[in-house]
Amino acid sequence: MDEPWQLPLHPDPALLFRFSALTANAHRIHYDAPYCRDEEGYPGLVVHGPLLALLMLELARRDALGRRVRSLSYRLRRPVFAGEHLVACGTPRGDHAELRVATGREEQHATAEVTFE
Repeated sequence: MDEPWQLPLHPDPALLFRFSALTANAHRIHYDAPYCRDEEGYPGLVVHGPLLALLMLELARRDALGRRVRSLSYRLRRPVFAGEHLVACGTPRGDHAELRVATGREEQHATAEVTFE
């Protein structure tokens, strides 16, 4: 990864449970591992898409100092699972920045673009 903006995260079950509570998200794929595996067929707890979007947006807040975000558009592409090491990456490009979330198994779990005022 050669993007100038990078922010790592290692989401664990406690973080996912807390984010579910904070956002009133009752979907069990984020906090009930047996249900997630046995009923939904996922290998582990699924990281919330909005959490990935917030992580990418945090790049702009931290690294585009003095610039106000006008808009964020994002796309979720492939799930990230609890326990995976992920990194939000970004590259500023004038009046906008291109962002993504990557893990060791996938380069683009989520992508986004922020535009600045």
